[in-house]
Amino acid sequence: GADGVAPAYGVDTTLDRLDLSTNPYLEKHLEFLSTWVDDLSAEQNKFQYYMRTIHRGADKRFDKRNRKAPVQEEKVSAKEAWGSSEAPKRLESLLISNQIRNYCDQVDQFTEGGFGKLYVMNGLQKKA
Repeated sequence: GADGVAPAYGVDTTLDRLDLSTNPYLEKHLEFLSTWVDDLSAEQNKFQYYMRTIHRGADKRFDKRNRKAPVQEEKVSAKEAWGSSEAPKRLESLLISNQIRNYCDQVDQFTEGGFGKLYVMNGLQKKA
């Protein structure tokens, strides 16, 4: 060609397509992903706290008047425990998990081509 680069077998050999710079799109998605993981962790902490509270309530079966004899209480079923108004809502965790999966899918789609570019560049550097 006129610019000194002759395409071999009709293939464009410009290296502009091998841009390896950090993309702000990917960076933002990773920041959002990190935020959603933190939110999911907070939701899991709510579940653990609630379970510990239920467990402590089951262990404290003492009569308040004499503090010696255990009070015969009925066992609370799981359905009643999770149906109470104090129980953390499971829908929030489900929505957060779904959002995390969406961000992971988007990051995966975005980085698919990037690994190929890195592999090509690594091969070019080894030959040079």
